[in-house]
Amino acid sequence: MRSRLLAGAAAVALPLLFTLAGGVGRAVAAPADRALLPLDQYTSEKGRELGRKYAEELRALASGIYHCIPWLEVQEHSLGFYRPKHLGGGDSRYLSMRVFIEQEASPDFARLTVANQAAAMYARYVAALLKRMARSPALTADPGVEGFTIILEWLKQSVRAASDRPIHETVAVFIDKASALDFLAGRIAPRAFADRADIRLWDGETSLENLRLTRLAEDDFVSTYKMKNYQLDPSVTCP
Repeated sequence: MRSRLLAGAAAVALPLLFTLAGGVGRAVAAPADRALLPLDQYTSEKGRELGRKYAEELRALASGIYHCIPWLEVQEHSLGFYRPKHLGGGDSRYLSMRVFIEQEASPDFARLTVANQAAAMYARYVAALLKRMARSPALTADPGVEGFTIILEWLKQSVRAASDRPIHETVAVFIDKASALDFLAGRIAPRAFADRADIRLWDGETSLENLRLTRLAEDDFVSTYKMKNYQLDPSVTCP
């Protein structure tokens, strides 16, 4: 879905933050090239040049998630150097990615408030994905890359009629590059990182701007969870 907050491609009249190819109910897996924002969809030469310059790094990022965190789906054309609209004027480019989280229904998770669900997803995935996004020394040293955006989306777990339209919950994290690198290097704590970040929540298309996440410490789910019956491609090594 096209963002009200991110501008990297021509606007599309759909809600939330990024383009979601494949409809509302479920994202479409986008390995490698299909995850990347096409160069002709950037709205400035700066963004286009970053997309061209770091195409291989973006492909490696998408491929790594596809193989090593297979229950996450990087949405089509969501991986690229978008401009967060809430930053105002200028052409600040953040390395941005939107992922759909596949998970089985859980009564315990469903009983959590939206804020606590978002906090759990934040703790589980934000640091893990940020580490992957900041893996390239050349990319993180590039002054044209000014920050990172991570958008997590999952299907709302609630009692609904079979005919009801599926509802997605969304948490979006926008963080400037200096703060992101300080966090990854252990120079600032998770709470300080969250305080510096712009964190936004949605329940479907309803913005929940007054909510504040409380559970922020990284958990080890991504590194320890083993997906049942999943066989990793033997040519792939996961960090």
